[in-house]
Amino acid sequence: MRMLLGLLFLLALTGDSRATYCLCRDGVAEKDLQTSIDYACGALGDCNQIHEKGPCYQPNNVKGHCDWAVNSYFQRAGQVPGSCNFSGTATTSPNPPSTVVTGCIYPSSPGNAGTGAPGTPTFPGPPAFGPTGGFDPSGNDALSLITSIALTLGFSVIVFL
Repeated sequence: MRMLLGLLFLLALTGDSRATYCLCRDGVAEKDLQTSIDYACGALGDCNQIHEKGPCYQPNNVKGHCDWAVNSYFQRAGQVPGSCNFSGTATTSPNPPSTVVTGCIYPSSPGNAGTGAPGTPTFPGPPAFGPTGGFDPSGNDALSLITSIALTLGFSVIVFL
C-alpha cells in the first residue's frame, strides 16, 4: 500500500508540466508599464537580458521590456499566486509573447528562471507596488492551490503511514 501511494505521489508531481508566463497586458499606458518594469527589475527580476546588446533587448519598446521584466519576477518568485498582477498591468499566459526574437529564451517555470547574481534577494513578500492582485478562483491560481493541497496531503499520508 505504501509503495502504491508513493507511486501516486510521484505521478502527481510530474503530471502537470504546463508552461506559465507572466506578460504585460495590451492597452496599458506606457507610464504604468514602466512602473512595472522598475518594480520588477528592482525587486527580484533579472533584467540583464533586456539591456542594450542583451538577447531580449528587441523589440526595443516598453511593452516588450515589460513582458520580460514581469515574467522574470514571476518565475523567480516561484509563480506564487498574485505575483503576476503588478496593479493590473500583467496577467498569466500559457504562451510566451509573440514578439520574442531568436536567441531570447523566456523562462516558463521557476526551475528555469536562473539564479541571478550572488546576493540576489529571495522573494520579498507582498510588495508596496508590484503584485498586489488577489486570488482568482477561476484561473491558474485555483489549480495551483488545489495541486499544492493535494501534494501536501499525499506527502503527509506517505510520511505518516
